[in-house]
Amino acid sequence: MDTETISGAASTIASLLILLGLLAALAFLARRFKGRFPGSKAGGNMPVSILSSRPLGGQHSLVIAEADGQRFLLGVSRGGIALITRLETHEPNSHE
Repeated sequence: MDTETISGAASTIASLLILLGLLAALAFLARRFKGRFPGSKAGGNMPVSILSSRPLGGQHSLVIAEADGQRFLLGVSRGGIALITRLETHEPNSHE
């Protein structure tokens, strides 16, 4: 091989490495800033809140979550999350 062919191959490999590095950096930045841009749905103003949590032992717990004005009792474990029941919503200071 002559030096011109080796130089061309080295230049091509260097260009590919730079391109792969830029793609990796863009993927990292996209993951890091996911949901932080205007108009983005992920991570925005999510109407979900955890009202209470009670550990049951091991990696199991009960959670009361509220979403869009509705409350749910959830079972949470290492294997996932399961809806146990939908709870009745009560006004905070209502006396009957």
